[in-house]
Amino acid sequence: MSISKNNKVLIYRLGSLGDTVMALPSFHKIRNSFPHADITLLTNKPVMAKAAAIEAILGSHYFFNRTINYPVGTRNLKVLFDLIKQIRALKIDTVININPTRSKNSLLRDKLFFKAAGIANLVGFDAAREDFEVCFDPQTGIMEWEAKRLARRISLLGAIDLSDDKNWDLNLTESELEIANSYELLLIKDTPVLAISTGTKNQSNDWEVGNWQTLLSQLSNLLPGWQLMIIGAPDEAETAAQLISAWKHQSINLCGKTTPRVSAALLKKAKIFIGHDSGPIHLAAAVGTPCVGIYSARNLPGQWFPRGENNQILYKLPACAGCGLEVCLVQQKKCILSITVDEVIQSVFKILNNKAPVSSSILTAAVQL
Repeated sequence: MSISKNNKVLIYRLGSLGDTVMALPSFHKIRNSFPHADITLLTNKPVMAKAAAIEAILGSHYFFNRTINYPVGTRNLKVLFDLIKQIRALKIDTVININPTRSKNSLLRDKLFFKAAGIANLVGFDAAREDFEVCFDPQTGIMEWEAKRLARRISLLGAIDLSDDKNWDLNLTESELEIANSYELLLIKDTPVLAISTGTKNQSNDWEVGNWQTLLSQLSNLLPGWQLMIIGAPDEAETAAQLISAWKHQSINLCGKTTPRVSAALLKKAKIFIGHDSGPIHLAAAVGTPCVGIYSARNLPGQWFPRGENNQILYKLPACAGCGLEVCLVQQKKCILSITVDEVIQSVFKILNNKAPVSSSILTAAVQL
């Protein structure tokens, strides 16, 4: 690209695991557009202990040369001036914005900040209505997919093929693959693996332990000889141990033992993945593992569905859909808790029997409550 005269580029991206995976095609497009550029990533410090830092997801060897982290929402002038000083010292001339949807005021503040930092070229800052609110996508019949929105925002760099596996490649290192192989030795060779993750940052997205126990107890009878692999954060290890007791076959509890990138390598070995609307489902989908998604209606259908045509997404559509609640007390999570164990099992076997692409499962599951 000729847009960057100095070959000094800054990527502006906030978020954690799921957000970052959804932005993978955009990261690839930027790297391919500026193959010899010195790239800096400006991102947030993790907002909570169980939220993975973006470097832990993308690595530090391919997509960018360095990161600058700052606390999101800060109004501390010293912090802001220090950020401007760091950016100016790098002589960056182009910033590319691949952030989640934000308000017009936030976008204006961002533009003024980067201009103050001496950056001449701003890509991804010209926003339309669909960049400030989640909009209906006539091509899919649901809401615009987040990966598609990000690709549209940086269309100045060229089109992005979101169906191309190369655009979802995490570029795992040999050492990361070797670590994954060491854990794989704990599993029985040539035996199918069911992978799950029950964690979520939001109470409203939690299908709850009782449902998971019942599901695994029944699936262990229906999938004789299969192995169970559970991934997640360290604080999910105890719950994972409870769930393993419901599984009658070989199992491995990797909660807190692997990085997101090593988890990605392990998920590629799984025949199917089951999880909430949370980071691990996007990680599994990125490496091509078919997913069963147990979704709340916290977000409108479509925006945060995982990539791939072989997934089954269970989503019930109440009148309060799109509430954005992290904790649901009034409606008592009726959207996600109305999803039955039997529906999840049926979805698993639809994938295993190669039936029903993702589009039909969405339409049949998105019913009014």
